[in-house]
Amino acid sequence: MICSNCGHELEEDMIFCPMCGTELSIVPEFVPEVEISIEETIQGLVSELSDEEDTYAGEAANSRGEDRDTLSYDIKDIMGEDSLAKTVSGRFKLLYIFALGLVLTGLLVFLSIMIYRDNSDKYQIRKGDAAYDAGNYKQAVSFYEKAIDIEPDNIDYRIKLADCYVTMGNTDMAVEVYKNTIIYSPDSTLAYAQVIALYEANGEYDDIEDFLEHYANDNIREAFVDYLAYPPTLSAESGNYDEAVILTLTNETNGTIYYTDDGTTPNESSPVYTEPLYLKKGKHIIQAFFKNEYGVCSSVVKGEYDILAEAPSEPIVSLDSGDYDTPQLIRIIVPEDCRVYYTLDESEPDMYSRIYGEPIAVSDGITHLKCIAINSRNMTSDVVDREYRVTVPTAFTPEMGLAWLNEHLASIGYIKDNTGASEYYPGRFNYMYTEMRYIGGRSLYCYNEYYLLGTGVKSMTSNVFALDCMTAEVFLVKKGAGDTYSISPF
Repeated sequence: MICSNCGHELEEDMIFCPMCGTELSIVPEFVPEVEISIEETIQGLVSELSDEEDTYAGEAANSRGEDRDTLSYDIKDIMGEDSLAKTVSGRFKLLYIFALGLVLTGLLVFLSIMIYRDNSDKYQIRKGDAAYDAGNYKQAVSFYEKAIDIEPDNIDYRIKLADCYVTMGNTDMAVEVYKNTIIYSPDSTLAYAQVIALYEANGEYDDIEDFLEHYANDNIREAFVDYLAYPPTLSAESGNYDEAVILTLTNETNGTIYYTDDGTTPNESSPVYTEPLYLKKGKHIIQAFFKNEYGVCSSVVKGEYDILAEAPSEPIVSLDSGDYDTPQLIRIIVPEDCRVYYTLDESEPDMYSRIYGEPIAVSDGITHLKCIAINSRNMTSDVVDREYRVTVPTAFTPEMGLAWLNEHLASIGYIKDNTGASEYYPGRFNYMYTEMRYIGGRSLYCYNEYYLLGTGVKSMTSNVFALDCMTAEVFLVKKGAGDTYSISPF
């Protein structure tokens, strides 16, 4: 079979030409050739009837020796002119009725096919796909819309229509079709994804959030939560508290939290939340909002807190700020029911800073101590701030002292060589500088001793060695009662 429009050779079961999209007739249509065929059939029947009459007349004439004209006249005379006309007219009526029946049958078949096509969603989709592949997008839209009218619940048909609009560059219509698709299928993740992709391509992130808020159910919102901007969650509810509150602000997606703690409305110039907020005695009004990575901002959340508990006393630091020429130990008296937290780099201490346990050694250089006391109710004292400038005369550096310590221990047979290998143990010893201390009237570099097994396991021994910063004499440090220390030559 060949396409009547472009001449492309077609397979028997095709209903349209894949080259030009021309619709093919499933059954023969009433074209001129059919009409000619019908006319030829009618003429053949008439000729056949005429031949039969001529034959009959000829045989009668021969039997009587008369010619055909005379026979014809005689037949008319015998049968009567009216009777003969009726006979011929009857035959033509039968022929006419037969031909008319063929025409009506063909017309009924044609109308049946047309009705089937108009009511077949699959036929409309095939035609739409063919038009789409041929680049006839408006025609494809028409076919897809007919298919949807026939099968409104078929989501695939709606997706095809929306995709066709996208190809045409009509994003507004595409979005509307996708939204209608969601109405019929609320869990159609594909439809949501397509709408979001169209909005995202135009940078319309606020429209994405509005779309998801109005159309999406909980499952869909969870799937596309990164596009939403929910307000931050406050870890504590508003109210009165008998203890300090450590307030955390969280959000489940990527972005930035801005906040204020003075009752004013936050904006993008407000402080950025990076760590928990410590709420001590007094009234606090915290307001915050979230801005996601697409620039969409949430509403503002607010918390009001009245902290009634009393703050603890400040820690008592034994050493005043000042200049010193020997290493110092800083001792801190910890208030009752408290822990003391401190820093040595000028940063503000909090409950995540180092906890004070033993005296803090202050060696050569400038040390900036800050400490606070926090009680069991999370109430925080005021910050104690001290600065120490220590200048200790030394003859060598701690690194040089470490090399001399290894040489000395090897020379007395404590270790076999500078690698720390031992005559009596399978592993080896290792030494690490820790601090400068003032013990027994001497400024000393202190080194902790570690023992390394062949397996790579490293453990600290109880030995602490020290070198006089001026003379390089080696001592073994011993801890006494409390936080006292003594030294003995080694």
